[in-house]
Amino acid sequence: MKKNNRNMAKKVFKSMAAVSMIMMIISLLALSIFFGMLYFGGENPDMSKLKSTQSSLTVLDNDNNIINNVKTDKYVDYEQIPQLLSDAFVAVEDKRFYTHHGIDYVRIAGAMLNNLKGNRTQGASTITQQLVKNTYYSNEQTFSRKFKEMQGAIKLEKALSKDEIMEYYLNMLYFGSGEYGVKNASLRFFDKSLDELNALECAMLAGIVKSPTKYNPINNYDNSIARAKIVLRLMFEQNKISENIYNDYKNADIIIKNNIIENNTANLYLQNTIYELCKILNCDEKQLNQRALRVETFFDSNTQKLLSSSIINDSYYTDSKTQSVGIVCDNSSRGIKAIASRNSVNIYELKRQVGSTIKPLACFAPALDQGLISPYTKILDEPTTFGDYAPKNYKDRYYGWTNVSDCVAKSLNIPSVKILQQLSPQTSRNYLQKMNIITQESDNNLALSLGGTTYGIPLIDLLGGYTTLANYGLYNAPTFVKRILDDTGKVLYDSNNRVPTRVFDEQSSYLMTNILIDTAKNGTAKKLSDVNFQIACKTGTVSMENKDNNSDIFSVGYTANDSFLFWQGGCLPSSQTGGGATTLQMKNFLSNYYNNTPQDFYQPEGIVSANIDRYAYEHTNEILLASNNAPQSSIINCVFSQKCMPTDRDTTYDRMTIDDITFKQNSSNVSIQFTYNPKLGYKIYKRDFFKGESLIYDNKNNLGFADINIDVDSFLGSTITVVPYYIDDNNLEIIGTPSKYRASSTISFR
Repeated sequence: MKKNNRNMAKKVFKSMAAVSMIMMIISLLALSIFFGMLYFGGENPDMSKLKSTQSSLTVLDNDNNIINNVKTDKYVDYEQIPQLLSDAFVAVEDKRFYTHHGIDYVRIAGAMLNNLKGNRTQGASTITQQLVKNTYYSNEQTFSRKFKEMQGAIKLEKALSKDEIMEYYLNMLYFGSGEYGVKNASLRFFDKSLDELNALECAMLAGIVKSPTKYNPINNYDNSIARAKIVLRLMFEQNKISENIYNDYKNADIIIKNNIIENNTANLYLQNTIYELCKILNCDEKQLNQRALRVETFFDSNTQKLLSSSIINDSYYTDSKTQSVGIVCDNSSRGIKAIASRNSVNIYELKRQVGSTIKPLACFAPALDQGLISPYTKILDEPTTFGDYAPKNYKDRYYGWTNVSDCVAKSLNIPSVKILQQLSPQTSRNYLQKMNIITQESDNNLALSLGGTTYGIPLIDLLGGYTTLANYGLYNAPTFVKRILDDTGKVLYDSNNRVPTRVFDEQSSYLMTNILIDTAKNGTAKKLSDVNFQIACKTGTVSMENKDNNSDIFSVGYTANDSFLFWQGGCLPSSQTGGGATTLQMKNFLSNYYNNTPQDFYQPEGIVSANIDRYAYEHTNEILLASNNAPQSSIINCVFSQKCMPTDRDTTYDRMTIDDITFKQNSSNVSIQFTYNPKLGYKIYKRDFFKGESLIYDNKNNLGFADINIDVDSFLGSTITVVPYYIDDNNLEIIGTPSKYRASSTISFR
């Protein structure tokens, strides 16, 4: 039995050994085929492409003139590249660069092990592979593309020296902010030539390329310097720098020299265009700039020059550190014609608290659209606490009963909160979301009415809200990109094909525009009051916690043709408000911008002109339609949308009667009682037998209850007549229906 078991075990062992041998042979054969194809297959790389690895992206202005300078002419030979700089890239990107032959098998094994452990902290591409990928292939994540990349790297290593590969690589890299190649990047970020760079600056450049957006030192300095310190440590650990140099720079900072004004060129426009292109095409900047695309934009060079001159004018600022942005957008296309700033900014990512500029979008236009208010609705402006929320007006000024138009013009806070309370924060957020103004659940409170949001609002989305009003309630996002075409002329994207979203109805948007036109004439934006065309505008000011300074000031406006946003941010004096510097910037820009006066806003169907009763409006805060026969002096002409049209009507001048009059005689005295209508006058006549008729009482504009006693002829009696009347526009007395009483004799004859 034991012998049979031993024989069986031997057979199993032999079978397993045979299978293992076959598997080993198959594996060796497969590996031989794999490495054979890897080392001997594939096409030889086209060397002519290596010096044209910069982007073939072409960006055109609104007239199809080329505006981008993405293709660099600052190519640098290897002899001009400091060893310290190439060492920085080797340290972080490919530490075995000078020993491998295009592929780092040690790194591949490490990456595979990490992947098996669930970690994806590092890639396995060498510098040579990156050069091949960025020169010859797309970024698609497929085995086929990766295999071709490895083949190309091996062939490139055979054809070129390590120094040549490093030269092409460092000239090919994209560093963000529209800059390609180490020479461009060094000049842009540090204002230095390559031979002037220190170890930390070399480390920063090497650190940026992993993610040119995340590690851009202009927009994300903290990320960039932290990444640079990591690269610096790697340089020390790999003996690229001495311990003394490492200690000198490991706690140091770098001065970024990009605080120069960028407005007289298209650089800022290009940066934001590239960001938008990446969003449209769902790619990163590296992938974008590997494609031969023709991009048409809305860029207008004349508008850019005017806007730039306004933004860089130091007279508008109290501090050289103050940030700023100016944007001009065409209403019809929503195409951004120009953008200017004192700093390099991404207006898609620049989120700020926007203060009172949110009020038309979050409170007043939605309430008009819901039919909750009209421009003439009066709201009591007084100190008010809403639960545990106690907002205050600017400088604690309160105006009592104030109509909606004046509430916006004066930028009153209490009425805005009251309207949002009636509207509901959630309804407001729903309206904002239709305009791509995204709020958080934590913003679902009354502070939203005054612009208080958890994360702020991107400036481009704030502008988009105002272009919605300018377009009578239709939203489409402001855009830099008009069309995208590939190298064959095929249209990949056309902004004209975007479908707008209806946010507000035409009538509500028109009424909101009228309110903002009044704000520019008589309100916080009254610096625009002498502009000789219609412009709607709203200002905004955001205070810092100590209230001694402001962090943000805005002026956002629009004509029938264009929309404009002017912003300043930083630590501003409390005297610097949105109605000051930013509105003045807008005014001075506009004074040179329009060659032809823009037309007025048209009045859409559904807007109704109606007369309301002046007395009721001014004294009881009611909106009543005026009597049909009311004199002009007693009416106010207003415009309403049909949904907020008043329905109750005053009848004072249509049926001039005294409905509740009573006469009571007591001996020789008659008591007359009735309720005064303060819009009318009342005359009382008494007719006696011998004296005839005489006017004994004439009273105008009384309030309350009349209680008048008249002496009458106790012998023969008298006739008393009470006559209501008013004075018409021609100064004529219009008489109403008289009320008569015959006072009888009190003497008895027997």
